[in-house]
Amino acid sequence: MPKIQRIHPGSLAEELELEPGDELLKINGQPIRDIVDLQFALAAEEIEMEVKKRDGQVWVLEVEKAYDEGLGVDWEHPTVDRVRLCHNKCVFCFVDQIPSNMRQTLSVRDDDYRLSFLHGNFVTLTNVKDEELERIIRLKMSPLNISVHTTNPELRVRMLANRRSGEILRQIDMLAKGGIEMNTQVVLCPGWNDGEELDRTIRDLAPFYPAVRTLSVVPVGLTKHRRGLHKLRPYTQEESRQIIEQVTRWQEHFQKEIGVSFVHVADEFYVIADVQVPPSHFYDAFAQTENGVGVIRTFLDELEEVWPRVPRHLQREPRRVGVITGVSAQKVIRESLERLSGVPGLETQVFPIINDFYGHHVTVTGLITGSDIVNQVKDRVAGLDTLLLPDIMLKDDADVFLDDYTVERVEQELGLPVTVVPATGSGLLFGAMGYTQSLPPRRRYEATLRVLETPGRDEPLAAAGN
Repeated sequence: MPKIQRIHPGSLAEELELEPGDELLKINGQPIRDIVDLQFALAAEEIEMEVKKRDGQVWVLEVEKAYDEGLGVDWEHPTVDRVRLCHNKCVFCFVDQIPSNMRQTLSVRDDDYRLSFLHGNFVTLTNVKDEELERIIRLKMSPLNISVHTTNPELRVRMLANRRSGEILRQIDMLAKGGIEMNTQVVLCPGWNDGEELDRTIRDLAPFYPAVRTLSVVPVGLTKHRRGLHKLRPYTQEESRQIIEQVTRWQEHFQKEIGVSFVHVADEFYVIADVQVPPSHFYDAFAQTENGVGVIRTFLDELEEVWPRVPRHLQREPRRVGVITGVSAQKVIRESLERLSGVPGLETQVFPIINDFYGHHVTVTGLITGSDIVNQVKDRVAGLDTLLLPDIMLKDDADVFLDDYTVERVEQELGLPVTVVPATGSGLLFGAMGYTQSLPPRRRYEATLRVLETPGRDEPLAAAGN
């Protein structure tokens, strides 16, 4: 049964005198199996709740509430029951590449279709039976994010090390016929599912459009902690250019045939290839930015939009600002800061952080750790007024990096104030100028058991997921 872990102050649950440890038995006479049952039951404006108190008493509460008003509680498990774990052994699994001394939640391998519906997690469907697919269709749990990787049944069985994984096209067909929309992804691994196999996957999935809305192609993420795992290597610059050219040919075909690009290359491929990202109309409404697709273009477009509103003078002169970024984003950040080169009294310095913690093949900003920041800039920050830090480096619900360093600890060890800003064009420009009051509130995401607890996706980590 759903058990309450925390009551939010001022919430409906507090008003009803619910407490941590209370169990929710039924709503309107129906047992609550999981978060999906709960979400649908709470959609009513008048509900009758049956609650088992910590002392064993059973309360029946009649509640009138707004249609979209929740209880205001955190449950012991994000799915109310227990999260469904991944039973695959993917050749590219990022979780298997995490240091063993990390906090336990970073090693949770979820593969739960309910988290895909509610929070956008990618799932493989290898642990989903047909009756559960029927439930998805019946409850219209759409869209879902599905990790396909390949539509070749034999190859998918080998890549996921799960004999049920060869059923993916049948499952997608069932969902499509049931009216479920899907976003799909391929984690591309050299010599495994690229080349002709990638063409096959694109060719097999395209007929399901518009039920299958998009297909993203992201590079395998590799850390230095790959002991005992399959031998994989990163893509080279030339290979990345070939992949971009291959996908571009498909995009041009689909734009003529169905009016959309359908398949998209993750930003990281463009960075590796040193090729400019495409214009906005290639990205089909940016459906997969959380998977690292179109993040750079979104950043650049927002930068153009906000530039006319950026002040051309500082609130206080002079101002020397350091900017923390990942290796893959440094070119975009440097070019963006050049817009401020004529502002009197402003000096900026970009610090691209090499990922010593996970390994130098990991170059995305969202996986930078506090310890790497401290170790690499501590002797280079003299005379700076502040250090700009994009919020995607931090845990969803706290100012904590992946290595458990806090922002406060970084400030103490560097002897320098840190300014956390949104990872957007406005965050960069207004933050550098010192007009942080003009920025929107820090992004806060509902806590879920996402792989590596990274904010909705910043990025590329979905390539590290299922």
